[in-house]
Amino acid sequence: METDKNPINRLAGALSVKLSEQECQMMAVLIDAALESENVYTEQIPLSDEEKHDYLLMAFEERILIPVRGRQTGAWEDRMLRFAVGEMFFMPHVARILFGTARQTGALDSESAVRKVLSHHPARFIDHSVIFLKQIRPHTKSCMAEGGLMTAVAQGAGIETDIHDIVDNCVTAGIMNPCTRGSTLQGLAWYEFHPCLYWDRKFQ
Repeated sequence: METDKNPINRLAGALSVKLSEQECQMMAVLIDAALESENVYTEQIPLSDEEKHDYLLMAFEERILIPVRGRQTGAWEDRMLRFAVGEMFFMPHVARILFGTARQTGALDSESAVRKVLSHHPARFIDHSVIFLKQIRPHTKSCMAEGGLMTAVAQGAGIETDIHDIVDNCVTAGIMNPCTRGSTLQGLAWYEFHPCLYWDRKFQ
């Protein structure tokens, strides 16, 4: 079948694995605007005020766009979502690759996005990172997992690369992010995995 020549339609088609038809089109418009520059301002998103409110909220919940404004922790969950003119958002690096490619191809390919965002590492490190990200998925709750569990999953999968190195580099790439609330309340290190990676059912 011939690929749609409209990049927003291609992106909407890729999003259909997760969102409704209306949500796909609106979110595709939002993502398309965000892909045009490193940061996007509220007023640069070509949606009505009501639509902008709804889809910025959804984009934040799915970690597609993260508000620049936030506490000093750097955690996604600590960011302050506001809808006023002048508010600025960024897209995590791996999501930018995932959706940028989907805008061209009409499909989500999470493994390719992960491999590309980690491409400056040795092939063995990338392979082990991909295996870990697939193996951890069934053990996450709301795309979150505790550090000790992550270590156990990596060991069970026969991953020889130091899990701390994988985590550190995945955090830098926007694949994962530390959860400050879990760490503070329970005294354990929790991490959030980028939920959109798991929209691609092949990446599980």
